[in-house]
Amino acid sequence: MLTREEKSYEFFNSHDTSRILYDSIKKIGIYEWNNRKRNNERKDWCYKSTKFLINPALIFGKFIPDTAGEDAKENKHKYLQLVIDEMEKLNEEIKKNGVNISDRLKQSIEGLKYLGYQTENIGLSISWRLIVGLGASHPQETSMTLHHVYGIPYVPGSAIKGVTRHWIVLSKFGNDEQQALKNEEFKKIFGTQEKQGEIIFFDAYPINEIKLKIDIMNPHYPEYYSGLQPPTDWQQPNPIYFLTVEKAKFDFYLASKNPKLLSETLTWLKEALIQYGIGAKTSIGYGFFEV
Repeated sequence: MLTREEKSYEFFNSHDTSRILYDSIKKIGIYEWNNRKRNNERKDWCYKSTKFLINPALIFGKFIPDTAGEDAKENKHKYLQLVIDEMEKLNEEIKKNGVNISDRLKQSIEGLKYLGYQTENIGLSISWRLIVGLGASHPQETSMTLHHVYGIPYVPGSAIKGVTRHWIVLSKFGNDEQQALKNEEFKKIFGTQEKQGEIIFFDAYPINEIKLKIDIMNPHYPEYYSGLQPPTDWQQPNPIYFLTVEKAKFDFYLASKNPKLLSETLTWLKEALIQYGIGAKTSIGYGFFEV
């Protein structure tokens, strides 16, 4: 009989990550999906909440409820609540271990100073609610940008750069894109096809407790939006649940070797987030920040 030689393996992680793994590795968590025979083989939830920490992004992207039957809306609501439950556990884990992703990012950015970069940052709080990535590809009708490793909501640097660029074009150049592209300072900030920009825009992470809330949009003419009928009064509203981030504070970081340009860009970024907003549904009050 062949036997496999026993070997020991070492995995090198940062100190805070190692502590989390050490505390969690032997715990067991179970999510069960049961088929219960009730009313025409209706599928129902069976969720056993445990202390085991499961990545909220994994649940949100992979643990998908049945949305074909009569309980579709109820299942969707429960499914989103599971994501919220795990995010609350993650908050507790962060408090217990003293690990903050924004602090780790800050340490990494500080290292850029040895390469000749200067950095600027500003902490801003969500005025009400924020949702980034609502229209991204997702098995459900709606999505949200959650970090695939950390499981927390964040604002990608590309989105921050994009909204800052749009705000400058709108407020400084009267929404004239061609005029903005002729401006040398504008080209230095954002770059061109021939040359990269001089400002680095980093992902923004929450620096306090993360609170997810279930929100709802309620299209009153679903068949009209599907292209089947005109917007008539006899159509039934179609409630759609989605996740938002509420009242969190984010740290926004920029870096550059050009101090003057860096300071000016930070001012534009601050104005964009406070006066224009970022993410989905800014026209009805989502995505605005305050000092």
